[in-house]
Amino acid sequence: MKKYLPFLTGHYSTAPGLLPIHRQEHAADQLIFQIDQQYSAYRANKLCCREENIHKYYIERDCRLETMRAVNEYLVYQLQYEYPLLFDFTTGRNDSLLTNLNTGEIIRWRTATMELEGSAYVSLFDALCSQVQEDLAICQLTEARDWLAAIHLCAPNHWSAADKIGKPFDAVHAPVPGMEKTMPSYFKMLQSIVDKGPFTRFAWGIGTDYRLNHHPEPPPGWDPKSWHGRKINRKSELFIRTERQNLVGFPAQQAFLFTIRTYFYPVRDLDPAEKTALWSAVRSMSHEALAYKGLEGVTAWLAEKLFEE
Repeated sequence: MKKYLPFLTGHYSTAPGLLPIHRQEHAADQLIFQIDQQYSAYRANKLCCREENIHKYYIERDCRLETMRAVNEYLVYQLQYEYPLLFDFTTGRNDSLLTNLNTGEIIRWRTATMELEGSAYVSLFDALCSQVQEDLAICQLTEARDWLAAIHLCAPNHWSAADKIGKPFDAVHAPVPGMEKTMPSYFKMLQSIVDKGPFTRFAWGIGTDYRLNHHPEPPPGWDPKSWHGRKINRKSELFIRTERQNLVGFPAQQAFLFTIRTYFYPVRDLDPAEKTALWSAVRSMSHEALAYKGLEGVTAWLAEKLFEE
């Protein structure tokens, strides 16, 4: 699978950068979900989040029943469509059954009510989110407003589901520097996502580890400084953390599904042209963007790590 390196433009941008997914060149880039050889590690991370406290990572707020039903039906369909050798689905008069042929897990629910049978999952959405490597969220729109109605986030990149749930797009992205041009017309953009998706976009940053879960609140037993990471110095190993984000519209429900798949690439493995583009992109960041990305005051260290050879 190819590397996702959005910084190859040599410029840092917070523009939406929405790309129609059906126009992507490679077959893997046309998939909503990307299941690969790291599946077990991503699943293990989700299980760790569940053992700690699933309600820290999965929250709903005013999520409409008809929207949740449409999203759940889409997830079941898409898993079968994209991975027919990994998922098997059967449905009868009363019950539906999804089998993960990779893990052997069986999810059974009442078709009419979406109520799970004999399961420790909080909901059917929770169960389905736990079958993929992506994190998922649902955004709901009305004529008057928008809000995050559900978030299943086990690989947070220094933000929490509790802080974002129920909020509109502008409030969710208020901490992000450089969003000024997007904000005035954001509702029109969201409506376009609902009506014309699916789309793909990318986000990226630089970290000092490849741990998926960077929730602002560390689990019990973790030192907060060690958990937070992002402490770049001469001894740090650096990683590009890329998010491949997909947006799938549900016009009948006036909602869209948002997926986030995280990838890591060691900076030491980048070729010279890629390192040069990365440095150019970092240098194009504003002071505020550097601070937001955890790069404030460390660009000299970063340059040393990039070009030490």
